[in-house]
Amino acid sequence: MNIPITSDDLSRIDKLSLDREGADPREAGRRRAARGLDIVIGNDVAASWILQLALLTAVNLGVKCFGRAKVHARASDVWSAPCRLPWSESRTLRDAISKLGGTPVVWGGVPPEQAFVVLGDDYAEGRAIRATYDGWLISVGPAREVPRMRERPYCPLAGIGAAALAMSEIFAEFAGISVAAARRTLHLSLWRPDAPKSEDAVGEPLGELPGSWAVFGLGHLGQAYLWALAGLPYELREDVLILLCDDDRVAPPNIETGALLAPGSRGLKTRVAAEWLETRGFQTQLLERRVDENFRRTQKEPVIALAGFDDNHARHWLSEARFERIFDSGLGGEVANFDTIAFHTFPNPRTAGELWLVAPPDAPDFRAVRAQHLAKNNARYQALDAEECGRLLLAGQSIAVPFVGAIAACVVVSESLKTLSGGPTYYDLTLRIESLAGEGVVGRMAHDRTPPIRGLSARRAKPVT
Repeated sequence: MNIPITSDDLSRIDKLSLDREGADPREAGRRRAARGLDIVIGNDVAASWILQLALLTAVNLGVKCFGRAKVHARASDVWSAPCRLPWSESRTLRDAISKLGGTPVVWGGVPPEQAFVVLGDDYAEGRAIRATYDGWLISVGPAREVPRMRERPYCPLAGIGAAALAMSEIFAEFAGISVAAARRTLHLSLWRPDAPKSEDAVGEPLGELPGSWAVFGLGHLGQAYLWALAGLPYELREDVLILLCDDDRVAPPNIETGALLAPGSRGLKTRVAAEWLETRGFQTQLLERRVDENFRRTQKEPVIALAGFDDNHARHWLSEARFERIFDSGLGGEVANFDTIAFHTFPNPRTAGELWLVAPPDAPDFRAVRAQHLAKNNARYQALDAEECGRLLLAGQSIAVPFVGAIAACVVVSESLKTLSGGPTYYDLTLRIESLAGEGVVGRMAHDRTPPIRGLSARRAKPVT
């Protein structure tokens, strides 16, 4: 008997295969789990904050995208090295990997036909995809063609971005998204996203970090923001406040796309996120409500907001809530644009209405029209649910793959960090991961050197390796 899939069961990752080729999402999930992910690390990962951040990001994304992540080291003593990140439950690198669902092993080889990720000073035999960085600049591609960069530790977000871009290549090859995947080189500068090959793409070292943040929306994007914030090198994390705003509960499909979620996570997303952050030393404050036209920031709350909404009405209302600066991103949710990221800051030369279009009440609901088209023309939807209403609910769900949120978070949080480091900032950026083999990013620069934000308190960034 074929048990119907409901919208609360459908994997947002497997919806990509469902919508592209009419694949059974259950079978697509089994194929992902059979593929798995292999990561090979060099001995120098044991001593590096940023390489460990890249490794744990790759493990987290690998477990979510492929069900398992095996980490290979050529020397077993790497596993007993201290975990340099403030993952307070994990004293050793072995423990940190295991708690994320990964498996640390001594090198035993990987299937010769299968691409894998390499980090650090390993000499990378076979179909290795090197993830490397220098300052704020990231490079990912075949290890035989991509030399290891200088890996100067200017910004830890480069480690997260390198891991996420490497995962995007592994996934794109696996899913048949691009024939060039795992055979090309991708570049992204978090300092100059519009000019990754420019002389200043490497950027400058972090000196200070914001002392408080407000994060709105704790789904795919919002949790990716929090993962990125937790990787920043605060000297005293207990002096940092993160305000969390959401009223939604964890649903089963969120486990694969939420950076902070583990099997068994349940309850309000604010509570889950707060526990995760507080375990890592941060202060949290919860707003368990929706943003509406009456929402206003109080004088004691953070002056900058990171927004991860999927609704333009909420963006409009947040723009009127008296934040000094809002950093917002949105992701595509369909086959043609699931790896597309749109970023905006507010205030912006354009109005909120120009940035985030809201259809008038009598306008056609294009999302509903697209869902009806999918449900009617993709035969697989007929097999998943006999009822038209159920098919429409399934078809109306967005595609979401967690490495896209991780890359978006690197862009959003980098833009907010540059308000303190004085780097170049942008009003608008649009990028598609698939296009990062070329220039890949279109943007409008706001400032060559960003003026200070009124009321933004700073905390010292400690030097990292």
